[in-house]
Amino acid sequence: MRPRSDTTVTASSGNVFADLGFANAELELAKARMVQTIADEIERRGLSQREAGTIIGLPQPKLSTLLRGHWSSYSLDRLVRFTTLLGLDVTVRIERAGDAASDDKPGHLTVAA
Repeated sequence: MRPRSDTTVTASSGNVFADLGFANAELELAKARMVQTIADEIERRGLSQREAGTIIGLPQPKLSTLLRGHWSSYSLDRLVRFTTLLGLDVTVRIERAGDAASDDKPGHLTVAA
């Protein structure tokens, strides 16, 4: 099927939250990746949400809400804590951004799993 002639296609920046205009796009993407890592580990271990909730100290209904993408009330720190309680290591690496010209520009937050 050919696209309509009035259809505009925009290439993604690689961060859907930036593409949608979120103010804290890098933080939102980091949280999304942390939540996906938590979900993947729960599935890998064959845990029910109740069992996983017991491990991380979160009632099952709240864990369910979190896993459905409602993470705005959770800090990145808390998501890191949930991840480590599930037995995963989290490494934070800080490095100087790009070149000397970037001294006046903010750095970036990246979560890779």
